[in-house]
Amino acid sequence: MDKNNDILMDSIDERIEAFLRGNMSADEEASFKQELKENPELRHQAMTMASLIKGLQVNELQKESNIKESTVQRAASASIKRHKYILWWTCSIAAAFVVIFGIYKVRRNNLLDETVFPYYMEYDLSNISRGDVDSVAIAHLYTLFSHIQENGKMSDVIKELEPIYQSLDDDYTYHPWANDIAWNLALAYIKDDQIDKAIQILDKLKQENPDTPIYNKADELIKKLSDL
Repeated sequence: MDKNNDILMDSIDERIEAFLRGNMSADEEASFKQELKENPELRHQAMTMASLIKGLQVNELQKESNIKESTVQRAASASIKRHKYILWWTCSIAAAFVVIFGIYKVRRNNLLDETVFPYYMEYDLSNISRGDVDSVAIAHLYTLFSHIQENGKMSDVIKELEPIYQSLDDDYTYHPWANDIAWNLALAYIKDDQIDKAIQILDKLKQENPDTPIYNKADELIKKLSDL
């Protein structure tokens, strides 16, 4: 097994080196870039090897400069060329990984949006009675819930919903809407890619609401999250 693993690792290292040095065919490079997007461990290995190669190139260039350059003027010229080359190499690698991670992030966000979409709940602000004691609290909650269905950052929504959710046991202002608050905060966590926090809330909803529709929905959503 160890021998097979060594052979596999050597093969992976050779492919990474070929990619970084531009020695792959167009098809091979396209296939390898796809693997980089889908395999975090391979990306880490590629970044590590890129750093090693860059370090070796810097050392090689420095040695060549010390051997070949005998005057200050020629040394300065070589230094400029060397730094340009290093800058180009570093920028090329950085640009490649920015593109890869950018694509990954977009795809991840789309996946999270698709996961959450079937579980949105509609809240009608028009049904709130004006002058009702709870009208302000309800309007505030419904507005926050509606923001979760928008394709924006969830940080502001989470920042407001978290303290409300955490105070439910002590402050009864929002207690009648405890399940709605918990449910929508879980959805916001999912869209913000905080899956563990979402699962904690959904598990608690299940414990507090056995044999109810919300139990079934929370259980179903947890199973979907386990596949992300």
